[in-house]
Amino acid sequence: MGLEIVKEEILSSAKSQATALIAEARKEANKIMKEAEKKIEEMKEKSEAETKRILDTIKRQELTSAELENKKILLESKKQVIEGIFSEAKKRLEKLDDKKREEYTKKLFEKIRLDIEPQYIYCSKKDAKFLKGLNVEPIDIINISGGLIAENKEKTIRVDYSFDTMLQSIKEGELENINKILF
Repeated sequence: MGLEIVKEEILSSAKSQATALIAEARKEANKIMKEAEKKIEEMKEKSEAETKRILDTIKRQELTSAELENKKILLESKKQVIEGIFSEAKKRLEKLDDKKREEYTKKLFEKIRLDIEPQYIYCSKKDAKFLKGLNVEPIDIINISGGLIAENKEKTIRVDYSFDTMLQSIKEGELENINKILF
């Protein structure tokens, strides 16, 4: 399906962005580490016995603090990269040409039919034209960028194959794998 190609393109683009962000984060962490070591050396010169005990304590604290700050910077960078990936994926899905949108919409409808007997189908105005002859309700109440949401006749079962929900599901379910691939 075309989503795999888009996913691969996005992951490839994100790898290069991730490398740059991580290098910048490491540079900042090194700067923090150097500043901490400088502080330690200045204090060491003032007093021998007492300073040694104090320096050991401060060094451990500063190094721990620097390591934590480094981890924080790296995690934030990774988070930004992953958010960027999914934002880019959403933009690409929103900009699909009509041929691809129709193909994806029809495939999603078939997937819905495997899950429930759909009576009510909700979608964006862009996608409604691809499901002629069905009880389709284009909706603007909720922000649906693409895909389908359907309910059974009694409205007791709802399946949500909107692009936003599917991207969120991929993000939650595959976050560990995405991290391994990117980092």
